[in-house]
Amino acid sequence: MSKRLLVRVGPGLALLLLLLAGCQGARPRQDEPVPPFVFRSLDLKQQDAKGQPAWELTSPEARYDLRRRTARAESPKGLIYRDGQPLYRLRADSGIVINDGQAILLEGHLRLERLGEQPVLIQANRARWLPRQNLMLVDRVPVAYDRQGRLRAQRAQFRFDQDSLELSGAPRLERWAQRFNPFAALPQQPPATTLQVASLRWQPGTGELVAAGPVIGQHNSAAGSGGSRSQRLRAEALDGNTRSQIFNLKGVVQIEDAGEKQHFKGRDLRLDLHANSASSALPFTASRGPLKVRGVGLRLEADARQVVIEAGCHLEQPGERLDAQRCRWNWQTGSVEADGAVELQRSAHQQLSRASHLQGKLGTDGEITISTPGGRVVSHFQVQPVQVRPAQVQPVQVRPSSR
Repeated sequence: MSKRLLVRVGPGLALLLLLLAGCQGARPRQDEPVPPFVFRSLDLKQQDAKGQPAWELTSPEARYDLRRRTARAESPKGLIYRDGQPLYRLRADSGIVINDGQAILLEGHLRLERLGEQPVLIQANRARWLPRQNLMLVDRVPVAYDRQGRLRAQRAQFRFDQDSLELSGAPRLERWAQRFNPFAALPQQPPATTLQVASLRWQPGTGELVAAGPVIGQHNSAAGSGGSRSQRLRAEALDGNTRSQIFNLKGVVQIEDAGEKQHFKGRDLRLDLHANSASSALPFTASRGPLKVRGVGLRLEADARQVVIEAGCHLEQPGERLDAQRCRWNWQTGSVEADGAVELQRSAHQQLSRASHLQGKLGTDGEITISTPGGRVVSHFQVQPVQVRPAQVQPVQVRPSSR
């Protein structure tokens, strides 16, 4: 006959087992194995101390082993509540319920969906759920998706009472430029930004993220002629928010672009992936080919193709040097703009130009061409004197005249 297993765990953790079925037939001898009970469905529920629902698990078919107090459930589905409201929905291919819900082993295509306005999808192949501890241990390739990125690692711990996911075993943070719905279609193209860290803690509800380093990353962006560029970065630690797409690279930060011969070294760099920009308030050094740059305070705007140095601007290349309080450089047009105590020195003729404001352009040969409409530039040149050799005077010959 068909049966139904219903187990309810109340605030005092008292268990009630209700079997809606006829008898199982003659009782087997002690030396014979006890056959498992096959139930039409499995229904496990637990309440918190306030009498509100804490979690529930259902299955259309379950086999219950009385001796081992385990139930094997097919296609289990469940809900995890917070403050009496459903927060996560889960399902798996199969599950083993131990001691009427003390521990639950979920296997095969496990899906954990966060309900609400900000969808989050967590996938894995196996997890051990400990409902009384509000803990789920995932040891088979956990992956978490939100609207614009993915988190993955070798292992994870999900603390439901804190709404916190802790990743370990080479965790990776991957972000795409376009948003997507993780419940509808996952991205097929490679991510634009990948950051690998030592350990990571993420709160799906708020998007807050903290990671221990070292941080090793790569950013891919489109280049001219249909190609692509790749920048590699390193940092000591990372924090940020996956919702706002703002991440802080902590400690010493280095970024290299081998294709463009670019290098950056600074501290505490802030990345805004939504605005495609980066900024830092601390001293830094950078280079692009023969051009060397240093200053204090950086703002890089990738969409505008420009870099702004907030203070102590210093640009140097062979035969030329520019110093100013603040400067701006557009690497697409080559335009250079400097403000405050501007000095441009050229080794040729030992030229020194001073101005309060300077506009120019970095040519293909690397030389800065000055143009200051409406302004005033004072230039000093040093010209080597021309050595004039004195003319040779021919001696005058006097010949006597004949009479």
